[in-house]
Amino acid sequence: MRLLPLFAILFAYCSSPTPPTAQDHSLLVFVGTYTQKLGHVNGKATGIYTAKLDTVTGHFSVIDSVTDISNPSFVTLSPDKKLLFAVGENGGKPDQPYGQVAAYRVGNGGKLTKINEVPSYGVAPCHVSTDRAGKYVFVANYGTGNVVSYAIQPNGGLSDSLSMHRHPGKEPWAHQTYPSPDNTLLYAVDKGADGVFTYAIEPDGKLTPITKIPTQKGAGPRHLDFNPKNPREFAVIGENNSTITLYRLDEQGKAMALDSVSTLPGDFKGQNTCADIHYHPNGNFIYGSNRGHNSIVVLQNNLDGRLLQKGHVPSGGEIPRNFMITPDGKWMLTANQNSSTVQVYTIDAATGMPVAKGKPVYVPTPVCLK
Repeated sequence: MRLLPLFAILFAYCSSPTPPTAQDHSLLVFVGTYTQKLGHVNGKATGIYTAKLDTVTGHFSVIDSVTDISNPSFVTLSPDKKLLFAVGENGGKPDQPYGQVAAYRVGNGGKLTKINEVPSYGVAPCHVSTDRAGKYVFVANYGTGNVVSYAIQPNGGLSDSLSMHRHPGKEPWAHQTYPSPDNTLLYAVDKGADGVFTYAIEPDGKLTPITKIPTQKGAGPRHLDFNPKNPREFAVIGENNSTITLYRLDEQGKAMALDSVSTLPGDFKGQNTCADIHYHPNGNFIYGSNRGHNSIVVLQNNLDGRLLQKGHVPSGGEIPRNFMITPDGKWMLTANQNSSTVQVYTIDAATGMPVAKGKPVYVPTPVCLK
């Protein structure tokens, strides 16, 4: 008699099982854009977009946006992914002398809530990054060639500026700020000064100038990336001369150029400028975006310090700016500014070559993907 209820319960459980919960394979992606017509772009967006990438099917779709910032061309996430920081690529006008830097809280489903906004203390801020501990934010102001540091406050907002440095030279155009793998230095890439400036990141978030790593004259260095498998190696993409140059740091921290190759096929005769650069998470491949040829170049990174051009894939639109590779190295997304498209690719693990997955997706004047 005492077994009958137990049997009934087991029978009911086995005959009517609870459906398993569907696993969420989506990855949140934030898209920085242009919202206004400027000299180099006809901005059509409304602000920062939140999108989802299905990491099984490759389906990409916009799910939300914020409209409380103009020209948020570049965005970045804090190391814990709880905060997003965006530049407002503005300034240079009597009523708006500086651009902006804004802090947002990332909520459920990627919903962004603005915490505060501070001046960039320069014209046309075009890049923002955080240190690797999530304590400080760094901004590159293109129009005035200066870099600025801020503290992240307990509520996630930004402090007033901690330090400002204008790069030396006739026409400095600061284009990127990148913390070193050990978080002791900030690398600031300057297109106008043909070099990469290094700063010590002090315990209070201030920046102390260290040295300049010169690049080829006229190269117009724009962005760099460190090898995720070798913290002594980094690569720089030249906007003006369409090259990728590989550097290695010696024991004293001095950068030595190892190799430099073109980002273009040998038979291309048109106009081209480069934009973004990223290593594959395995460190074996380097990618760069070509604006004009409208492609992503794929380089093999050999152990002997030599680069081998493996080929190109169409970027899925016109004027590819920033692109991203997922942390597992399986997916790539490109932001094509002038065609207002984002293209999704799978990456072949053996060859490093991206393979387009479906048709480009419409996103208004996208610049940056995080």
